[in-house]
Formats: sequence, structure tokens, C-alpha cells
Amino acid sequence: MSKIVKAAVMVEPGKMEVQEFPWPDLEPGAMLIEMEMSGICGTDKHAFKGEMILYGGTEAEQHAVFPCIKGHENIGRIVEMNGQYLDYDGKPLNIGDRVTMCPNIICQRCYYCRHVYGWPYCADNKTYGVYFPADQPPHITGGWAEYMYIFPNSFIYKVPDEFPAWLAVNIELMVVTSNVDRAKGYMEFASRGFGLMDTVLIQGVGAMGLAHLIKARILGAGDIIAVDISDFRLKLAKGFGADYTINVQKTSFRERLEIVKELTGGRGADMVIETTGLAEVVPEGLDLLRRGGTYLEAGNFVDAGETTINVHRHLAAKNVLLLGNTNHPNSEYYRTIKMMQRYRNNFPWEKFVSHRFSLDECRKAMETSLDEENLKVVFDMSKK
Repeated sequence: MSKIVKAAVMVEPGKMEVQEFPWPDLEPGAMLIEMEMSGICGTDKHAFKGEMILYGGTEAEQHAVFPCIKGHENIGRIVEMNGQYLDYDGKPLNIGDRVTMCPNIICQRCYYCRHVYGWPYCADNKTYGVYFPADQPPHITGGWAEYMYIFPNSFIYKVPDEFPAWLAVNIELMVVTSNVDRAKGYMEFASRGFGLMDTVLIQGVGAMGLAHLIKARILGAGDIIAVDISDFRLKLAKGFGADYTINVQKTSFRERLEIVKELTGGRGADMVIETTGLAEVVPEGLDLLRRGGTYLEAGNFVDAGETTINVHRHLAAKNVLLLGNTNHPNSEYYRTIKMMQRYRNNFPWEKFVSHRFSLDECRKAMETSLDEENLKVVFDMSKK
């Protein structure tokens, strides 16, 4: 077994390099996985552009570090363990098991860890592919590498061998769509949340948007309206179940508002989901929402700037239910895996990964991920 590990390193904003690192010594309770595939997430793109603050203004505020081996959408196999390691359900893991992980390592002692079930709001949250610098041991703490170091007490989940890597690499992304499940829980209050046959509008149908589209469809959405700047992504959204598509670059705001009103009996969408990662689209999303509707903010995981809303018109007068999110529940991985198995033949999942690159092509991979004509860009360790 090689004692050198190759990895794609984000050296600084806008700069990628392939570097080699020593084979790590495992601390007690740690393990090493051999990577199959790792995705480029929206937060990685933000870091590449120099937008680096996560959980801003909270006890968990975290700044992306450099140099860093990114990659928190991961699939791989256990190749080395230092002692027993348990999966999320408390079952022993073994060398050779195929696994993914929750990116968030939490202290399990703070107020949030003790009072908020499932969601890692931890004040001392440490994130794989974000928090750990590559120039400090154990170095390989993100998935853009041949091997990845897993710290003790991380949340680990076994993945079925029959899951192709291009499907398994999207498990973490699909767990983020628990936003939609949370919105559905509000339906016990009249006209709140997300109900059966509700009209759902999704702002931005990149990978995050399509994942939310899938979940909305599974949970009983009526008409789904996809809004984006890319005809490439809008066409994919149609294939994944969108009923209507609107290209922002080919319509004015007034035209978009008129289209949505016409499709909804003059009211507006029952639920709008923001997945662009652009703060400036939020006012329009609130305008496209019906009175008493639900706005689900799922895209601004990183502080990418500010926008202005009219508090009276956008929030108060409409009685908006506003749900914010910069995380996902560690408790939902196994349910998400079962969901993806059950609906394996209902969606063209194979189209989710649009581009695959080797680690040596890291610069091209990042540039491609920023282009409009892509969906999920991944590092495929089988490519040399």
C-alpha cells in the first residue's frame, strides 16, 4: 500500500494544486477510507471565489481555511481502523465497508448538542473539507484525495454496494432536502408549510435545486415551477419532474410574476425554495409567493453578501412562514438512502453527475463547476 496520498488542494481563493501527503498515523478511534468519488459543493465554489464565512454571526461561525482539501460529499471504503468504530445506528463497522459521512463533527456536550435532536447546530462544529488545514496533520481531511482521514466520533453511514458511485456521492446533498420535510410538518396549521398538491417554485435548479425538486415531488407537490438562468439546467429540471420552467435571462420580473400568478389562480406559489446561493434573488422569491405561503431559504450556506427586502410587503403583509437553513440533519442519512433506493427508477439520477474529473484535473474541475452548463461536478478517483 502506498505511503503517499495524492490530493487536490485549494491553496487559496482561485488557486488549485495537486499535492502529496504522508500516509497518516491513526489516533485511537480513527479510521481511513479509500475514496471512490467526491462532489464539488456550492460552499466549495464560494470558497474558490473568496466567500468563506459559514454560520455567520452564530456561536458556530466558521471561516474556510487555506490550504485545504475540500470535499464533504463523499463515498468510499474503509481500509484502516484503529480500534472499533460504530456507525450512526451504533453497529460495528469493518474494513471493507462502503461508507459516507456527515461532514459535521460535533462536541455532543454544548447546549445545541443536548437540546436540538438531529441537527448539528453545535457551537463547536468542525466540518470536513472546511475547518482543517491541509498543511497540518493529519492533512487529508476532505474527500478530494485518494484517501480520507476520519476522526473519532464522526457520524458514519454504511452505503449499499449496489449504489453506483455517481448515485452515492449525492447522498449528503439529498439529506439537505430535509428542509422540505420540515416545511411539511407545519401543515397542522391551516395553510402553512407544504401540503399535498401545493405549487412549489424553485429558484435555481442546479444540483441543490434538483435535489429539492425530487423531494418536493416525492412528498406530494402539485405543479413545480423551475426558475434558472440556464436552459441546460431547465431542460434537466423538466426531466426530473418540473411542470413549468422560466428562464430569468429571457423574461422580466413582471413577466415572471404574471406567469406565476396565472398558474396559481392569481395567488402566487404556495412554497418558494431558494437554492441559487445568491442573496439578491430573495426579494423576488418573496414576491412570487402567495399570502400565507412558505419561503424556504436553502441556498445561502455561505455569506455571499446582503440584499434589501421590504419587511412590511415581503414578510408582515403576506404572513410569510420563513424557514432558514445552513445545515442538514445527521439523523436523516439512513432514511435518505432508503428513499433513494425506493425511487431509484422514478428519476434520471444518472444525469445528476454531469462532469467527472481526476484529481490531476482539479483546476479544470473547479472552473467547470462554475459554468452554467453543468449540474454536479465530481472528482472520480477511478480516473487517472
